[in-house]
Amino acid sequence: MADDEVFLLDGEEIVITERMQVQCDGGGGPLGHPIEYMTLAKGGQTVCKYCDRRYVHKSHPASADIKQSGKSFAA
Repeated sequence: MADDEVFLLDGEEIVITERMQVQCDGGGGPLGHPIEYMTLAKGGQTVCKYCDRRYVHKSHPASADIKQSGKSFAA
């Protein structure tokens, strides 16, 4: 997730990414979950079924609003 941007918005963790395939482990360690592999369509989004972390492609219309309204967060 080196180029990904993570934001908190209304208590929701949202990752803005340019990648088409993402993986989520819930943060790893004892508080994590099994790795979930997900595919985004360009301009799309997806949600991890374990932790509800949302991944939004940088070309998605909502990404600008998330960047403006959300609080930058280091995952």
